[in-house]
Amino acid sequence: MTSAAKPYAAPTLEVREVEGYLVPFQNSVVYPTFGKQLSRLYIDLSGEWEAFYDEEAGGARVGGVRLSLAARSSSVVELLTEQMRNVLAKGGWRKAIIPSVNNARDSENEGYQGVVWYRRIFEVPTDLLGSGKRLLLVFHGANYVADVWLNGEYLGYHEGGFTPFVFDATAALREGVNELIVRVDNVPWDSEDSRFITVPYKKCDWWNYGGIYRDVYLEVVNATYIARLDLVPCKLEECWSLEARAVIMSTRGGRVELELRIHPASAAGRVEPDAPSVANLSETVAELSREVVLKPGVNVIALRVDGLRVSEWSPESPALYVVAARLVEGGRIVDELWDQFGFREIEVDGSRILLNGKPVFLKGVSRHEDYPRLGRAFTPSLIYGDLQLVKEMGANFLRTAHYPNHPLTYVYADRLGLIVWEEIPVYWFDCEAFRIQLARGIAKQMLLETIYRDFNRPSIVVWSLANECGCRDERVALLKDLAQAARRTDPTRLLTQAIAWDPSDDTTLKAGLDILSVNMYFGVFYGKLEDMDAAIKELRRRYPNIPIVISEFGYWSGGGVGEARQAEYFARAWRIIEANRYKVCGAVWWTAFDYDSMIVFDTFGALDWQRGHRKLLFYEIKRAYESFPRVEEGGQKGITATLPLATAIAVPLLYTVGRLVKKKYLVGAGSSDGERKRRFHEKRVG
Repeated sequence: MTSAAKPYAAPTLEVREVEGYLVPFQNSVVYPTFGKQLSRLYIDLSGEWEAFYDEEAGGARVGGVRLSLAARSSSVVELLTEQMRNVLAKGGWRKAIIPSVNNARDSENEGYQGVVWYRRIFEVPTDLLGSGKRLLLVFHGANYVADVWLNGEYLGYHEGGFTPFVFDATAALREGVNELIVRVDNVPWDSEDSRFITVPYKKCDWWNYGGIYRDVYLEVVNATYIARLDLVPCKLEECWSLEARAVIMSTRGGRVELELRIHPASAAGRVEPDAPSVANLSETVAELSREVVLKPGVNVIALRVDGLRVSEWSPESPALYVVAARLVEGGRIVDELWDQFGFREIEVDGSRILLNGKPVFLKGVSRHEDYPRLGRAFTPSLIYGDLQLVKEMGANFLRTAHYPNHPLTYVYADRLGLIVWEEIPVYWFDCEAFRIQLARGIAKQMLLETIYRDFNRPSIVVWSLANECGCRDERVALLKDLAQAARRTDPTRLLTQAIAWDPSDDTTLKAGLDILSVNMYFGVFYGKLEDMDAAIKELRRRYPNIPIVISEFGYWSGGGVGEARQAEYFARAWRIIEANRYKVCGAVWWTAFDYDSMIVFDTFGALDWQRGHRKLLFYEIKRAYESFPRVEEGGQKGITATLPLATAIAVPLLYTVGRLVKKKYLVGAGSSDGERKRRFHEKRVG
């Protein structure tokens, strides 16, 4: 039996057409907007849990498939439930604080990949059950496969480590004490179980953090409530329109008034995540209402307002607004949903990217969601602090690495004025992986969950579908499938993939994507830095009618290189990029901060891992980005580098059959230069 034909678990997200609109569902629940609402009751399940590291559970197979990845037939669910009962009877459970990662560097279980069980005892107020209210169990992130039981009843599963998932927990809850069990399997990268099957599956150049590492809570909703509110601004000559699509769930139906109010926001410096906290309630931009008759089940009501004269969102002026949708029945407020949003338009005009009708040059950095000891379990203040540092560098563009980040990353990017590229982890895929994912649909689920979670974020202008993948025909097939799903769901944003340097790689155009994004490491992993100039010109010659973005360029400071040479590399590379500013639409330094990796600790950052030390690179980027553009109408101004432009940095060039792949020095305390170079050549990522 081939890998693609084996009985793997199916995606749990599906998109249905309801009254002419597309609506996402997960586990028979409308996939929500996810922002917490001040008008609703929440039972926070963060805090102290119990955890059990189960090294034996990963060995279970069904038809040759790892149990965690097997199709959830009744027999598979029974096997999982039997595992759950057995592990509850064992000793060795330990205290765990959730959210957290379970395998960070310098932790007791550093680098662990496999099954961890989690147990949480909590209470539900007696007046909630049997009241007609529904209680939704929400997870914002658990890596990689999560199976969930509530009071011994199996609720379901979710595959994918970076996007949220939801269950209707109403029927399984009890008055008083409840027991929640979650089995999280961080399937080991590069294992036979993950090979071609999981997303990602190879040993990637970041740390494979496991566990329940984002928020978990119960959300209490009324029998009639607003499940989603999707906001679609549109520029009409000098004015704007806004279509607000409310997805309303109702168990009984009935006649209600749907009211909509739009307020300007004062979001500068505000860390509070809720939208009402930044709303200027003394001013109303628009107000409208409609009486609607709801049928039992799912209803979609679209309200539209035209002729809006509003401030447009941009990095220089991140104007935001807050929308409040309210259901009123018999003079009583049944439900409210608030969200922040902005009016901005992103489009492609030939080889240019236009923001609000004007060409924009993307001065960018990338950021891995990684912090000492915490791993990916960021707090709101740390997220906000990271983005403030990115903004301080003079950047107007942020690539959130290779996976969806914490949702507050994008809320804060809205407020601080950072254009964002968000990506799914289709990373270093080979032909077989593309074939399997086209059949499995897990990558597509990740993309749709990302889009629906972050639908209202004006900062996000690019959905990226892949990074540095091999193969051609199979890659184009999956990219086309993903692009069709993305455009069907959200036609307002641009699509791309990041490719390794190869001027003959035309898969971006064949897949019909909007931006040609190329990772360039000239003078680092191949060639000389000066070759970047000819490479840019060659790309523009071959592909004259598509925007080109240098989606990665960078150099580490560790391994004996030092901060001065790292900063010098940026200065010289930026001189080339700036001279070609009419041929490319932007460039992204890799990375803002040092980060951990399963391959090597990476020192590409402008700041160290702890964010306490600004390297020389930080100030070089700041000078370059804040003074850009230096090209005036009619000619180019002189460019003065602040560091000496020495000879090209000599770094080994490494080939594999048929393609170039980048390698990194393995930086270790006490290693000699010869030892580092030996390890550099021995490391294989392809």
